[in-house]
Formats: sequence, C-alpha cells, structure tokens
Amino acid sequence: MNRIAFIAARVRDSFWFVPAVAIAVAIALAELVVVVDRALDVRGLLIIDVGPDGARGLLAAIATSMLAAAATMFSITIAVLALTASAYGPRLVRNFMSDRGNQLVLATLVSTALYALLVLRRVRSGDDEFVPSAGVSLALGLTVLCIALLIYFIHHISSSIQISTLASGVRVELAARMLQSFPADTPRDRMPESQWRAVDGSEHLVRVTRDGYIADIGVSDLVSEAQAKRARIDVLVRPGTFVCTGDVVASVVLDPPLGDETAPDDRLSSVVARVRAAIAVRNERTPYQDVEHLVRQLVDIAVRAISPGVNDPYTAVAAIDALAAAVVGTASHADPPAVVADGDDKSRVRLSQRSWSDTVVDAVDAIRVYCAGQPIVAERLLDLLGRLARATTLGERRAALVAAAQRVVVGVNSPALQQYDLDRVRAAASWLDKEES
Repeated sequence: MNRIAFIAARVRDSFWFVPAVAIAVAIALAELVVVVDRALDVRGLLIIDVGPDGARGLLAAIATSMLAAAATMFSITIAVLALTASAYGPRLVRNFMSDRGNQLVLATLVSTALYALLVLRRVRSGDDEFVPSAGVSLALGLTVLCIALLIYFIHHISSSIQISTLASGVRVELAARMLQSFPADTPRDRMPESQWRAVDGSEHLVRVTRDGYIADIGVSDLVSEAQAKRARIDVLVRPGTFVCTGDVVASVVLDPPLGDETAPDDRLSSVVARVRAAIAVRNERTPYQDVEHLVRQLVDIAVRAISPGVNDPYTAVAAIDALAAAVVGTASHADPPAVVADGDDKSRVRLSQRSWSDTVVDAVDAIRVYCAGQPIVAERLLDLLGRLARATTLGERRAALVAAAQRVVVGVNSPALQQYDLDRVRAAASWLDKEES
C-alpha cells in the first residue's frame, strides 16, 4: 500500500468521513432546491403547501428534532463502544467507528438538520414573500427517511454487539488481509532471499523521529525511489512494530555512481527522506497491513471470555471458529519471498516479514495459556490445529502446528478435570497420532 492509498483508507474508515460528505451534499442540495423553487412554480405538484409562518415552524421543528435524534444516537454509540471495549477488548472499538451503518445514520440526521436550517433562512414574508415549497416538501421527506433510519439503527446497534456479528466482521477482514499477505501465487516482483546482495558496511541507517507503531509501509514507493536513485533499502521493521524516537527502521545502500549521476549525498538524502515518508508511524496499530492486529482482536475476545470474571467458554469457541475460517484458506500458501524487485528485475527492497506459522501459532498459544480448566476451548483449539495441519502441504508449517497441538494437550491436563473431560480432549487430538506416526 502506498502513502496515498493508506491515507485514503484511514479517511474512508473514519467516523466523520460519511457525515462530512453528507453535509456537503446537504449544502449543495439546499441551494439547488431554492433555485428551482424560484425558477419554476411547483406548488401544485407538492404534498405540502404552507405559508411563511408554517414553513418556518415546520423547518425549525425538523432541524431541532434531527439534532436531538443525532445526539441520542451518538450517546447510544458511545455507550455501546464502552460496553464492547470492556467485554471484548478495546481493539474492537475501531470496528464500530468504521461501521458504515452507524456513519450513514449519523450523516442523514445531521445533514437533514443542516438542510432544514439552510432552507429556513430563505423563507420570506411581507411584500417579497417567498416560500420554497419544494425545499419544505423535501425536508419533510428527509424526515421520514430519518425516522426509518432510526428504527434501522436500533436494530443494527443491537445486532452489532452480538459475538457472532463481531467475530464475523473480524473474520471477513482477517481473511482478506491473510490472502493479501500470503497469496496463492508468488508475486512477480518478489525474489528469493539469496538474490539480496550482502552489505559491505557502507549502509546508512534510517531512524524514526517519533514514537509509535509502524502502521503502514509503502513498498511500491520504496521500490520506485530505490530504482530512481539506484539504491537498496533493507526495511528492518514490519507493520505493528513499536518504535521509539531514534530507533533504526531501515538501512540504505547506494549503488556505485555513474558518470553523470547526482552526487551521492543528494541521492542518499532523497532516499532517506522517502523512506521516512513511506514508513508511517501512528499512535495506534491499524489493520491495513498488520495481520497480527486483526488476529489479536479474536484472541482478545477468546481470552476475555474464558477469564475467571466472565467464564463464557462458548464465546471463546466462537472466536476460535472465526480464526479458523479466516486462516484456513491460506494454510497451503507459502510465505512470500521478502525481497522485492524493480521493473528491471533488480533487487531493491527487502522486507521484514512474519511467517504464517508464527502468526497462527502465537494466537493459539495466547489462548492456550488460559484454557487449562476449559476442556471445551481446548477441544476447539485442537480442531483448529488439526484442520490447518490437514490443509497445508508444507512440512515445516505442519510441524509447527503439531508442536502447538502438543502444548495444548499438555496444558489441559489439569487435576481439576475429570477423566471424561480429558478423554474428550485426547479424542480431539487423535489426529496427532497419525502425524507422529
């Protein structure tokens, strides 16, 4: 993802974007309707036809009621955010902020209120009496739409806090990010690690200028700059890494200069500036390239559900099922090579990547630690690992899954469990016997 695409994705997912667009449309629509009202006599074609005083009262009532409804809707959303953060983890708050349904309802309410106010200021009485009849009728129609959307919002917000809806939303996004990070076919611009030339000690270290998490790395921007300036860039961090001011995030090596080429210092300054611009550092982690951030959302749900204060193993099972559905599609896909080439097939950028096995196994281990007294959760973890082991054809990946399953079996052998529970766990791990044989 390049810088423009990253900024566009953040703006598109922000809570204010859709309301801002709706407000702009409301302003333009109000002015357009008034112009049409002045140019054409449409009073006989409209549902409502009132005088100046009636128009003022109706438009003022619409504006006031829509703003009150927007305030109520916002209060409900904040309450749901607080409930979700405490019950399922703060990482899921972004899912509500970027929810298109919530944004659409808020956008319609505030834009209708603004539209009514803008039309209201055009109402005239006296000798130059003017009532924008089309504008008033459209305001009434928008009010009916707002009422319908309020009913939808109550249903939507009620269903959105259910674990099935939450897990499903994360599952869909995680599946897409996993396929993006671990594609079925090796990208044409990727090269094996052996194609990366050894550094002779002349590299220049690039340091960050602020604290935060690596939110995005503009790989295409780095490749373009490295090709233009004849350089190689070794990226030492990956999305999700926390860095402090002064930490090294990349190293740059320039190719030997040509006869009429720009001075090395100018080339180096340009590449370093582009590297700092392409590696975005933010206060919070983002899911656009950070697969682990999405995985941890499901892990948060599972771990909180089986904590002693909650003790809800079936919510944890739902989170594990969502994790299984999201990652099983890429179980047979090999990790992509870390070296990225330019259009001339020359290695230009080397990325720091996390393997598929580490991503999945770390999630399983994080849940396993808390499920010693929860055989139901342990069973589902073993089912997940068994499904993934059957889906993959990569020996090293299968070995990592088998080792994780063995840790689950050992960890669940709690003295508090009855023999019946232990037998069920061992039955869920029966696929291990075939793997070990």
